[in-house]
Amino acid sequence: MDNKKYANNYDYHRALFMMNQEPFLENGFFILRENTSLHSPLSTLNYEFYQQISTVNKFINDHKEEVQCSVNKEVLACGQSQQPSLIDYADGVDTLFFLKEIFEN
Repeated sequence: MDNKKYANNYDYHRALFMMNQEPFLENGFFILRENTSLHSPLSTLNYEFYQQISTVNKFINDHKEEVQCSVNKEVLACGQSQQPSLIDYADGVDTLFFLKEIFEN
């Protein structure tokens, strides 16, 4: 909350959710709200409940171009999403190969 722009976003969205009587949880640092949208405002984290894992898998598959990372015990363990291996490339692009191609031409 030391960042003024972040704090302003937090205050703005908190007030907006309150005025709209939208239920949310907060801890003084970020806001949690139940919402199915992949995109949440700065300072807000959307979450959703589900009954079957197949529902989640379908959602992820339907939005694979928008989902950066999926963390679960079957694909990628919690705590490993920010520890890429040497062959993990952002957006599937081998950065070194890309740079090599640029500088060789």
